[in-house]
Amino acid sequence: MNPSPELNTTLKQLRLSGVLDSLEQRNRQAIDGQLAYTEFLAMLLHDEVARRDQKKLRTRLARAGFAMGKTLETFDFDRLPNLNRTHIHDLATGRYIDEKVAILIAGPTGTGKSQVSIAVRG
Repeated sequence: MNPSPELNTTLKQLRLSGVLDSLEQRNRQAIDGQLAYTEFLAMLLHDEVARRDQKKLRTRLARAGFAMGKTLETFDFDRLPNLNRTHIHDLATGRYIDEKVAILIAGPTGTGKSQVSIAVRG
């Protein structure tokens, strides 16, 4: 489906050009599911909100300068034998968030604090 040039222009003026990414798929779903116009519009707007949220997250992560791709699976626990693995894996469950418990990761330079904090972030 190729939307009309007027639709492209209008979506760009409204800063909704991301809608074009899912328009064809959502239009097909609306036709196949015999959805009401409002349901179709709601799906498109939900897609746009989700797209913007993802863009904000990517932007914030880029600004934060996090080294992406760091995981607990790649963490070298053998290099730090005194580190309590159980505590680290417990942090990774995210339970501290539900329990509203603050955590502090501290230690000397080069001990993996950044990697652990990146790996357990929610």
